[in-house]
Amino acid sequence: MIHRPRLSDVIPLRRSTLPPRPSSLPAPQPAPSVTRAIDVFLHYLEAEGCRVVFGIPGGLLHPFFEAVEAHENLTLVVSKHEEGAAFMADGYARTSGKLAVCAGTAGPGATNLLTGVACAYADGVPMLVVTGQAASAGIGRGAAQETGREDMDIVAMFRPVTKYSAMITSPDGMAQHLRRALRMALTGRPGPVHLNVPVDFWERPLEEEWFDPKTYRPNTSTFDRNAVQRANELLMAAKRPVLLAGSGVSIAGAEQHLRALAELLPARVATTPRAKGVFPEDHPLSLGVLGFAGHRDARETILGEGIDLLVTLGASLNETTTFNWNPRLRQGKTLIQLDIDADRIGRNYPVDVALVGDAQSILVELVYHAHRSLREGTPLASEWGKAPSLPRGHMRYSDPDARVSDAVPLTPQRWRCDLSAALPEDAIVFSDIGGHMLFNIHHLCIKERQRFVLNLGFGSMGHGTVAPIGAALAHPNRPVFAIVGDGCFTMNGMDLLTAAECDVPVIWIVENNNMHGITWHGSKLVGQRKPLDAVVYRRPLEIAAIARAMGLHASVVDAPDRLQPAVRDALALGGPALIEVRVDGRIAPPLGDRAKTIAGFTQK
Repeated sequence: MIHRPRLSDVIPLRRSTLPPRPSSLPAPQPAPSVTRAIDVFLHYLEAEGCRVVFGIPGGLLHPFFEAVEAHENLTLVVSKHEEGAAFMADGYARTSGKLAVCAGTAGPGATNLLTGVACAYADGVPMLVVTGQAASAGIGRGAAQETGREDMDIVAMFRPVTKYSAMITSPDGMAQHLRRALRMALTGRPGPVHLNVPVDFWERPLEEEWFDPKTYRPNTSTFDRNAVQRANELLMAAKRPVLLAGSGVSIAGAEQHLRALAELLPARVATTPRAKGVFPEDHPLSLGVLGFAGHRDARETILGEGIDLLVTLGASLNETTTFNWNPRLRQGKTLIQLDIDADRIGRNYPVDVALVGDAQSILVELVYHAHRSLREGTPLASEWGKAPSLPRGHMRYSDPDARVSDAVPLTPQRWRCDLSAALPEDAIVFSDIGGHMLFNIHHLCIKERQRFVLNLGFGSMGHGTVAPIGAALAHPNRPVFAIVGDGCFTMNGMDLLTAAECDVPVIWIVENNNMHGITWHGSKLVGQRKPLDAVVYRRPLEIAAIARAMGLHASVVDAPDRLQPAVRDALALGGPALIEVRVDGRIAPPLGDRAKTIAGFTQK
């Protein structure tokens, strides 16, 4: 029989600047003999590498927040809205791959978290969500902010947007529920999990039989070797193979493995909008983005007749990538689809070879098989090495003249061209949702070691405004940028106060066209073809002035050649900063394909 020490025999892990992966954590050490449920809970979080908790304290979760603040190895970051807490946790986990924690008290504190949790669920981001609950003796009797299953069931509200949602029904079951939640959050396709805890349980005495994380979370890097071998045969024989990389490549940390396979074959590579940048966009084999606001090379190559094999890697082939599920994506091609979630295989297109498993593990195996085939004398059939080079520079984009325009007000294309040249080589760049997002997808060039982050699965405005705060806390040595619209800023911008209070060095670039641009321009392309006048601001929005009032360094860019100096100044500050970029709102974002999709839905 294997002996496991009780939690009462261990002490908290020591803080480190960069927390180690769970598999490399030191063994638990002796500790006091009496412990509480909250101590068990926090020790498990520590063992999983958690160092930050995001949330807003409230009465029915007070013991949890009090213990987090008192803990020597945990930091409590108080947001200005619970949605912001969930977005910050998402940004932390999405860019680091580590579990993040957000928490809100009962009632509105819990429901305010829902949108942020849904964003994490849509994009496969691991997150533990903790919510407060009335004392166990009061549940069912109409206690203040009670959200039990007999009334306003908070567990049921979270269930559709989490992999696991449960109420702790006794202190003795705390660890079992927590282990199950952590296992589900961090295995297979990652995602958020939710635990609802009655307020009186946290400080109850509890003796727990300690489980090290590697003993309750299985490794899910297995795959079908026969399927991999078949895929390798097809890759070796393909004359014009194309790899379509989705966000699953980033989740698996498989960017370098994708590049190794592409260069070995060689194969040209496109990405989905959400996966922009997982393959360097200045690489000779890059086709750019396929789908929403994407690039001509990707569209014409993949929807054309010139390729014989398409391999999708961690891409669900959803509407925004496939132009409303265009049948030409599949016609005349062999299709190999790789995804960790078997339910996504063949969901929208029939596949010839299904590769179910972790993208990194399977790409490593594919590269190994390709090298072995070459050693055994099997030739590579790819003809891409003899094909004409793909266009680079301004001619790659749909409106090259706007990228070099000296017009005032600024063109949205020009300042993004300038920003691409000014971004540090290891920058993490967030995009929020809106018209500015379409310009970001099309006109930014994301290079090797840079990271582009977009919440397009759920598409919530405000995520790209607040999530960068969490990312900057997870990556203190990397510059973090947030490109947002004025609408996103007005929706969630108050959480820039959190960055100012905690001195988190995010640089916000706010594109100000004094309207909800995607809605105004889009309304001219669908329905009655009339612009929605209500989305145009009646008073000019002074974004930089608002940011200064919050305590941020802020500047205004309203003419060409001024963005790059503003970026350099903001980087030199080493703290939170905002650059307001005033643009010509009459210039429409690349909405054509999206408008056609919406029109197609509404006219059916």
